[in-house]
Amino acid sequence: MTRGTEQDLIRLLHGELPPDEARELRARLRREPELAEAFDRLERAWSGLALPPPSPVPAGFAGRVMARARSQPAPAALSWTAAPRWVRAAAAAALLAGAALGAGVGGSWPAAEKAPEPAPASALAATEAAEYSLAEGYWDVVDDDDAGGAGEEIQR
Repeated sequence: MTRGTEQDLIRLLHGELPPDEARELRARLRREPELAEAFDRLERAWSGLALPPPSPVPAGFAGRVMARARSQPAPAALSWTAAPRWVRAAAAAALLAGAALGAGVGGSWPAAEKAPEPAPASALAATEAAEYSLAEGYWDVVDDDDAGGAGEEIQR
């Protein structure tokens, strides 16, 4: 199955295909059992993503929860004075170390020399003019990931 066919199956599943293309693809699904099997797998995966319908709350549930909450003893208030001295010292040391590290990293971070260039108007107009589907967006991301290549080091 080609990437274009898989895109068309996804677009059919999401209802994004024009009616005439959808009719042609459904006819092809009836003729080709392998393609129909692939579409069934996609359809099962898509329907598996839906949340089940919410179940009703049992009668009297809120009253039982409130009664149990009222019967529990009030929790002790949390405060820094109740914490052991070593916990307060460790928290203060972590706060100071984080502030020092942040100041060190922030001071050595290279400032941007120039603002990024805006996208050409022709590319922006082409994106706005064409209808962009969910399937095409997915394959654009996949193609971008494939183009990067696995195992290449990032150049700084």
